[in-house]
Amino acid sequence: MRKCIISLFTITVLFNLIACSPTLAKTIYPNSIEHQIKKRLKEKPDFDSSKPVEIVKMVKTPKKHYYIVLFTYSPYYTKHLGDAIFKKEKGSYTFVGGLASTEQNINNYAMYIDKVPYNLVYGFNEDNRIRTLRLATLDKKSSYTAQIKKGTYFVNIKKLPRNTDIEKMEHFYIMDCYDKGNKKIPWNECVE
Repeated sequence: MRKCIISLFTITVLFNLIACSPTLAKTIYPNSIEHQIKKRLKEKPDFDSSKPVEIVKMVKTPKKHYYIVLFTYSPYYTKHLGDAIFKKEKGSYTFVGGLASTEQNINNYAMYIDKVPYNLVYGFNEDNRIRTLRLATLDKKSSYTAQIKKGTYFVNIKKLPRNTDIEKMEHFYIMDCYDKGNKKIPWNECVE
């Protein structure tokens, strides 16, 4: 009887682990998100729809119900990393903006999410090499440090002052990259 109870308990625990697995969470939304991204990319002249679009990361933004989705695609022979912004409403995701992309390791630009200005930095972090990015405007009047979390891909979102007009502001540029030991990484190795 005791062995039966232990076996039943073990099966229940394993079943719950499988049911609550993060891989199942990925299968719930990427199909609709991927479909919307492909639909938007088809409007670009350099998109080859025969090549796959792969969702590589999805991150909740500081703004409630908004998500940044990182995806990879190949317009021609190079692999690009792109971003898309989605809003979650009533259990479904709706494309609201983005579609910037880069063939370099890191991309960085200012944007609005629901009329609030943010600076977005995202990229590919091979072997979790990058731990910190220092960004600043060219006039050096504004700067900030972006801590990079472990993972192959990263997203960092910095909220800007509400009265910031991103069309007129001095844009942020990546000035320095640092590794785990806080050693400076050469710029070309970090970004390109």
